[in-house]
Amino acid sequence: MRRRSSYRRTPVYKRIPIIPGILYINLSASGISLSFGSANTGRATVNEDGVRLNKSIGGFRIGKSFSFSKLFGKKKER
Repeated sequence: MRRRSSYRRTPVYKRIPIIPGILYINLSASGISLSFGSANTGRATVNEDGVRLNKSIGGFRIGKSFSFSKLFGKKKER
């Protein structure tokens, strides 16, 4: 029997394809974001917090994420 992690949750968002496989609009509780690119080449996500680039190697569970929120995102007040 396989163990289930208590930390993993199902993402709570809706992904609407504009150009299937390339361009999507993502709707979630935290807002709207736009993502483009494919899983093979990498994906970029743009929202009000900034830009995030994701690249992974399929089948190996190896991935890297780069965030540019300090450069392009709007400033958050604390």
